[in-house]
Amino acid sequence: MPAQDPNELSPQELVLHLKEAYGYTWKEMGERLGRSEKMVRKVAAGQSRGESYRQALTDLFNHGEVTHVPPRRRDKEGHIVPVRAKAGAQQRTVVPEDTGGTFTELPKRGRHTSTVTDLAEGGRQYHVEMPKTARAKGRKAAVEDLRQRLVTISRSQARQDKRIKLQAVYQVDGIGRVMDIGSKSGYHASDILNDVKKDYGGDMTAWLAAQSRERYTNLDVAVSPIVSVTMTVFTATRSKAERKQRDAAGTRRRRRR
Repeated sequence: MPAQDPNELSPQELVLHLKEAYGYTWKEMGERLGRSEKMVRKVAAGQSRGESYRQALTDLFNHGEVTHVPPRRRDKEGHIVPVRAKAGAQQRTVVPEDTGGTFTELPKRGRHTSTVTDLAEGGRQYHVEMPKTARAKGRKAAVEDLRQRLVTISRSQARQDKRIKLQAVYQVDGIGRVMDIGSKSGYHASDILNDVKKDYGGDMTAWLAAQSRERYTNLDVAVSPIVSVTMTVFTATRSKAERKQRDAAGTRRRRRR
């Protein structure tokens, strides 16, 4: 790649430059960016400013791979703007899947590691890495590690409820795709533990895969194994008494598969 600053190039110039440098077809470049080749052509022709693609194009320019997925366009209310449906579809427009999530580099050889970080106000963050192979001893150890962490978190709720925000990294084509679960307000720790025990045989990675399958339809969890999990634990703002009252009334929890 020529010694040139990508920040000095427009998205249109970046597209044309990358296409020539790497020999991409329009379809291949669209696949790299997670968008249709038609949209990439529009940026190349100057028919679209393409600013939402700038970070991803800069990733390609600097590293040869995309680490920041271009965000979907949203309206004033924050809803994803519908796009034209594919030819032959029953409806003229569809709401596209949120491509949320970034990409990260993976270690050359995965193994089971586990770390704990103390956070402010009694919060904690647990990070567990594991091999990608289902039968690997390290992966089995990591699954048990996650289960034990969940049990410990649930038992720490004597005075105040704990909630958990999760981040799972899936191996996709040799790189890690980062997916957030419960990023808004987290999940009640006991809810996760109960679901994992009852529906997934104690395997938290299976529960995470099911959650990701519901949220990210453009991710094939069947062929993309989880290679790391981060659990950020914090104290719930809702009182334990209020939570128990809503539990008794059956109004608190929407059933998750």
